Amino acid sequence: MLNYDYLNEITGGDAEFIAELLGDFVSQTPKLMEQIATALAQGDAATVGAAAHTLKGSARAVGADEFAAIALELEQAGKQGNLADAPDTLQRLQTYWQSLEAYLQERLAAA
Repeated sequence: MLNYDYLNEITGGDAEFIAELLGDFVSQTPKLMEQIATALAQGDAATVGAAAHTLKGSARAVGADEFAAIALELEQAGKQGNLADAPDTLQRLQTYWQSLEAYLQERLAAA
């Protein structure tokens, strides 16, 4: 679920720094996903794109590449102003987040 080679590379293998990055990601992600969901419900493509862009960057920063790829789909939909498939994409993102968050919570508890 995480690209540990990347994570170790950017942190120098510092377990405390990795835990801090993952903790920040876990705390910020639900807020961004809620922002995306609210903007989507309002038909606000620009906000969907902007929030998804932030989420994608955060995911990439911790090596959550698959999660970032789904966020990129939402970002592109928002930037293109085409939200037709965005509800399904958001659902995939939320489903993936459930397993990713559980995985990260386990990692953080073990740290």
